[in-house]
Amino acid sequence: MNTDKLNEAFHNFAIASKSLENYYQTLNKRVTYLTAELEQKNKELKKALDEAEKNKEYLNAILYSLEEAIIVTDQDDRITMMNKYAEIFLGIKLIEAIGRRFEDLDLKIIQDNTDTLITSKDVEYRVIISRYDIRHTNNSLKGSVILIKDITRLRELEQQQERNQRLIAMGEMSAKIVHEIRNPLCSISLYASMLANELKDVSKRELANGIATGIDNLNSILNNMLYFARPNKPVMKPLNLKDVADNCIKMFLPLIESRRIKIKRSLKDCLINGDAELLKQAIVNIIVNALQAMHEEGILSISIIKEPAMHIVEIGDTGCGIDENILEKIFNPFFSTKDKGTGLGLAIASTIMQAHSGYIKVKSKINKGSIFSLCFPGKEEK
Repeated sequence: MNTDKLNEAFHNFAIASKSLENYYQTLNKRVTYLTAELEQKNKELKKALDEAEKNKEYLNAILYSLEEAIIVTDQDDRITMMNKYAEIFLGIKLIEAIGRRFEDLDLKIIQDNTDTLITSKDVEYRVIISRYDIRHTNNSLKGSVILIKDITRLRELEQQQERNQRLIAMGEMSAKIVHEIRNPLCSISLYASMLANELKDVSKRELANGIATGIDNLNSILNNMLYFARPNKPVMKPLNLKDVADNCIKMFLPLIESRRIKIKRSLKDCLINGDAELLKQAIVNIIVNALQAMHEEGILSISIIKEPAMHIVEIGDTGCGIDENILEKIFNPFFSTKDKGTGLGLAIASTIMQAHSGYIKVKSKINKGSIFSLCFPGKEEK
């Protein structure tokens, strides 16, 4: 009896062991399958993370290479990220800006007609500022992106283009005026000379000579007008802007010393292709204006600045300055703030710069002085 029960128990144990063995094998296969599947998922996840990291690096590379300041803020308007151009433009490192509110940055922002003026580190820029919200999928505000586009150079080019169009139109008009006036003036000058030769009375002869002298002055003005209307074609040769500037300064040294005006020079060798005589005339015209603006005991500064794609001759004075409302008009022919000025000096200088594929820009403040910049396209010397 006991033997039968014991045999039955062993039989049941054997069946249970067999069942457990089969279950273990099934479980082992399942574990092996899940392990292989998990390894595959891990590989896919790693690949996805690698691709996400690459995309992040690629996106950062794009953001950092854009010539547009990009600033990202959270819902409290605190900076969380900005690109390299924003660091340069705002003059602040990302690590110093994170956590600060955008409105607390050391910026002076003024709205000016269609543009916005931003002053950063004492440098003024004309910009377009755009702001876009960043939202979660449930439309709740996550933060914002601030885009700042520097359009200072664009506005300068637009002003230069408008100025060139005005000068071309006025040049054509000037050529016609000169042609109409010159012929009768020549006749008057001839008759005045003949009259002076015929007159025996000294006082009357001096009156006739005075007429001839006045006509010569008018002819000089007409010659300037004619040059403005039909400027000489520049003879391009390699030259050093430093030598041209030095020669111009030497011409005015006696006048500068007599008025006790100080000169600040920062001239460096700068090779370009140009017409030395025409460039000398342009620089002389601007120096004349600077000296007339200062009268006595001012400071005349002349420097040469070399940028990657631009060479600049900068002429500054500490004179009376120019009102902002007429700043752009000073390059118009016949426009002058001086009682006896012909208004052709800056117009001719601008025409000469155009002939050299360059342009003139000016900054001025009343009672502070003016800075004229003659900008030449150029490449860095090798």
